[in-house]
Amino acid sequence: MNKRRKLKRQLGKKYRYKKFMTAFEVKKLLESQMDKNQERLYASLIIGCVKIHVVLFPTPKGTALGCDIFVKDKPDSEEWICYDTISEPFRYSALNLEQELFETLDKAVREHKLSYTDCNFEKLNGKTVSKI
Repeated sequence: MNKRRKLKRQLGKKYRYKKFMTAFEVKKLLESQMDKNQERLYASLIIGCVKIHVVLFPTPKGTALGCDIFVKDKPDSEEWICYDTISEPFRYSALNLEQELFETLDKAVREHKLSYTDCNFEKLNGKTVSKI
């Protein structure tokens, strides 16, 4: 059994994959210019304490595709913390998009010494906003 399937079985409901649009829709958006300050979520994979979002976003040269990595400060937290953005090429039209997402996320988990099951961060005590 491969690593993705083992994690899926081990984590149960804490493993979730969702695709929000088709590869054809992504291709059309990549060929167009998105509105400034607009992002579109293509797909998401949550594995325990880490998740990856594939996002389409506007750039001065057109529309681009990127991956955002999020982590939790504790396993039962509902809050996600943006950890890193990956700009390396991503095969949005892969036949098995879930596996493609897993491979990208797994590489980031290994490189940054993250964990699918443990949180290696200090607990955050809510959000504070300071007035300027």
